[in-house]
Amino acid sequence: MEAEKKKIRVAIYCRMATDNDSRQGLEMQKERLRQYAQQQGYDIVKEISEVAKGTTLCRPGIRELYGLAHRHAIDKVLAVNIDRFGRNIEDVLRMEGKLKKQHVRLDTPQGNPLPDYRKMVRAFGRRHIM
Repeated sequence: MEAEKKKIRVAIYCRMATDNDSRQGLEMQKERLRQYAQQQGYDIVKEISEVAKGTTLCRPGIRELYGLAHRHAIDKVLAVNIDRFGRNIEDVLRMEGKLKKQHVRLDTPQGNPLPDYRKMVRAFGRRHIM
């Protein structure tokens, strides 16, 4: 008898910057991520939505994600786009690092561009330091 494959547990994270049409925008994000999670066979553990600016990671939704990661309740966090986590790439990279320590990955339906971003920055640095 084959061992049953463990489902990947995900949290869905949705954010809008302003109240203008935020309900519709948040629902569209949720629906897109629900469909993606279903296609991938993921188990949705939590859906987090917030209306907040992406200029800081000091937001209730992000704190909730950290708590889920700390309790090992999730394996992955899904957002429609990486900028939903934050507008400052350095902040998002720090967030990714914190989550990685808990074995949680950030992801989008298009994939996670952050590893490629890191490679690009390292290659740029090598060319300009030497």
